[in-house]
Amino acid sequence: MNLKRLYLKSWFEEEIVKDKVVFITEKETKIIEKILSNNPFLKEKKHYFIDALDSEENIIWLGKAEYIISTIELPTFFIKKAGQTYIQIINKPDWNANFKRLLLHADYIVKKDAFENLPENFKTLIQGQVLLLENGRLFETKEAAAVKKTKKIIVMYCGGFKNNGITSSALNLMRNLDKEKYQIVVIEKEKLDYYETLNFNKIPNHVIKVQIPGDINIAPNEEEAFLDFHCHPLEHLMKNGPTKFLTEEIKTIYKRELHRVLGDTSIDIAIDFDGYFKYWTLLLASSNGPRKIIYQHNEMMQEYSKKLGKEYKHRADLNIIFPLYNYFDVIVSVSKQTGEVNKEHLKHIIQDTSKMTYIHNLIDYEYILRSAKEKSDIEVSPDTFNFVTMGRLSPEKNHKGLIKAFYQLQKKQSDTQLFIIGLGELEEELKKYVLDLGLEDKVHLLGQLENPFPIIDACDAFVLSSIHEGQPMVLLECLVLQKKIISTNIPGCYSLLKDGYGLLIENTTEELMEGMEKVMLGYDDFKKFDYKAYNKEAGQMLESKLEKE
Repeated sequence: MNLKRLYLKSWFEEEIVKDKVVFITEKETKIIEKILSNNPFLKEKKHYFIDALDSEENIIWLGKAEYIISTIELPTFFIKKAGQTYIQIINKPDWNANFKRLLLHADYIVKKDAFENLPENFKTLIQGQVLLLENGRLFETKEAAAVKKTKKIIVMYCGGFKNNGITSSALNLMRNLDKEKYQIVVIEKEKLDYYETLNFNKIPNHVIKVQIPGDINIAPNEEEAFLDFHCHPLEHLMKNGPTKFLTEEIKTIYKRELHRVLGDTSIDIAIDFDGYFKYWTLLLASSNGPRKIIYQHNEMMQEYSKKLGKEYKHRADLNIIFPLYNYFDVIVSVSKQTGEVNKEHLKHIIQDTSKMTYIHNLIDYEYILRSAKEKSDIEVSPDTFNFVTMGRLSPEKNHKGLIKAFYQLQKKQSDTQLFIIGLGELEEELKKYVLDLGLEDKVHLLGQLENPFPIIDACDAFVLSSIHEGQPMVLLECLVLQKKIISTNIPGCYSLLKDGYGLLIENTTEELMEGMEKVMLGYDDFKKFDYKAYNKEAGQMLESKLEKE
């Protein structure tokens, strides 16, 4: 028996049964009696008592009862239906992702005492009326409470909080944006892996975190269209064109999903800060928010063509995301040069390329400088010239090319070492390559570090060998630390280093080797980076795009 399917059938197909009150409770008869005594009008209605949502007869009432009064946690697929009144009675719950989500749907929240352990900022999203159990009087005809908003609400997806520059950039945005003017709400999946959880926990306290439990609700009569859209996006694009790509049927599904996640939360600005995963892009593209922004953190056509083995890493998602650019008000690249590349490569898909712009990544320079002073267990010898790089171990970072160039450098300058910080799908391949070249005592794959800045600071120069980038956060971090930089001359890196802040070289083995040797032998013609002025300008750029022009 599929309870979710039964519920959805009831939700979509059954009419609201007027004057029907469903009580969902486990041995809480005194609380129910108190509710009834405080609200005599409920006594006159028809009552149905449920102690468990484990049968067809019980579950269908969730989709058609006029009043739902519960002392327990409702399922992840529950969405308050138009015409229903939902009252949640709080009795020392575990504030898990689903219970918090339910509070955003409730018309009334009846509590015995304070909301213990519920983050204060989360309470500001709750639009239902909060009542004490002792005097909790409901209103038979409930009028929507006028919520006084003092801040614009930004709902933002950040990419899963992986160990990458997107996460660093997102966290920096949260730390820098005016918290008196904007209330950021980060939406994310409920279950995160170890490193992702560590990063998620770095979100500043003033930001509201909403994690999504369960799966999307799809009506039986929507399933065929939903599958066709996701399995055949290119055919869909050819049939409907880029500006009608998102049909009303698909948009309705994702608008309902956004309601399942956030209840009646009013969205002023929706930001897909990641731009790589179709579920989140569809979710935010379907919102009713007056301002919708999507980021491009790289040269997106290069990302479209990126392979892991024989498989394209991002193509299935980008086949849907590229046409969805037309449903956003602003399309943001993270550097001017990267933006120009994206505009040229995507102009055949994006109808209005004038909304394509760029905003520099923000940095938290105080955090970088403070973190660099912490102690590290990793030893960096003062007797050798030490190169360091940091980034996901994936094809576009070209770590294999860097190791090959370092191998050539070793033949001429043996008193050198290379430290590689990061994890990724190429880890085992790179370890084997280091062994094959006999560099196991010279090239150190350090994995993921909770705090990489002491190592970067202790090394003599940073080298970046990427084939393509948007605007590498690690270069900004190295500029704050006044580190000598050797970097491939690609648009995202050129935009940062072009005025003399780093040594730009072509992406060949010979150029990488010669660039490293040049810096090792004393090249020091690097301009000092004014990170405070940079950050101020980046913040102004961001705020100008958050507001309607």
